[in-house]
Amino acid sequence: MLVRFGLRTARHQGGLVCSGLQTIRPAMRLASSSLDINSGKLDDGRELSALTEQEINDLSTAFEEQTFSVFPRLQDVKPEELVGFAKFGVQSYFIERSATGNLPVYTDFKRGGKVVTEIRKIHGDPVQLRNDLQARLSHLPKDSFKVMMQAKKIIIEGDVVRQVKEALSSKF
Repeated sequence: MLVRFGLRTARHQGGLVCSGLQTIRPAMRLASSSLDINSGKLDDGRELSALTEQEINDLSTAFEEQTFSVFPRLQDVKPEELVGFAKFGVQSYFIERSATGNLPVYTDFKRGGKVVTEIRKIHGDPVQLRNDLQARLSHLPKDSFKVMMQAKKIIIEGDVVRQVKEALSSKF
């Protein structure tokens, strides 16, 4: 019955039982003393008494009354109501920065001295990112962009790291 009121029950420690008649909140602590198992007396000489009917009623009303909260329950919050909610997936993307805060845009040298620019760590739709970059970097031919779907990266022919980083940091 004490569990119903949020009270902890007695626990054994050696030859003594500590009465755990304390509520979950420290401000509502009722008692904390030791009880000899054999005699049933408290260490300070008092007898252990049961809770009175009035104390039980007071405790039950204290635990049953609704507490006012500014925040709604977590079950009542819908994802659409959250700030910054946007559906993620098709036609949306995110480029994760490195641990030092840099954009993951790199120069790579292929066989035969061919220079390419790689954009890595793309979460979401890399095709949409390619389309947005092609619109932003219109001076580059569209056939120089290649999307690697399995690796989630974009490869651009030529050394355009600075231009891509500038476009990503300003627009995206």
